[in-house]
Amino acid sequence: MGEEMSPSVCPMCDGEIAGPGFLVDAFRSKGRRRWGVRELICEPCYRTGWLTVDGKSVTAAAATRQRPGFVWYALVGRGAEQPAEPCAACGRQVVRNADPLLKRVTCSHSCSTSLTRSRNGGKGSGRPCETCGKAVTTGRADSRYCSPACRQKAYRQRAKKSHA
Repeated sequence: MGEEMSPSVCPMCDGEIAGPGFLVDAFRSKGRRRWGVRELICEPCYRTGWLTVDGKSVTAAAATRQRPGFVWYALVGRGAEQPAEPCAACGRQVVRNADPLLKRVTCSHSCSTSLTRSRNGGKGSGRPCETCGKAVTTGRADSRYCSPACRQKAYRQRAKKSHA
């Protein structure tokens, strides 16, 4: 939480997200290629995509939830909308739905990755590298190699043995 927050840009309106961001499941596309993402959007763009009819939220026209190369379809999680909570990595306020399967609140894929990498303090496993024997002092707690070069060398040795 000691990181400084950089301003987020809403992918719908290209404006800066002031206040809490709404974490939505979305699709990004380029040409025929399409992939799922989780993005933060600003409150006005989120509220435009959802209508409240008789106290129940109902999706508005699909055109209000899309722009070229980006379309969002739902707030992340299942259940009722929760009040804004801080991101576990950077502290930015995030709104999402309640869901027992979502263990922690993160505002982006990079914040989630940062938490995973820092889980062990980035200290590595402390075991000797399987290729060169030096102690593994960086990376995840289950790291087997001290560097990408050692990991590649081990892969080439395994591949050579399997082809022999």
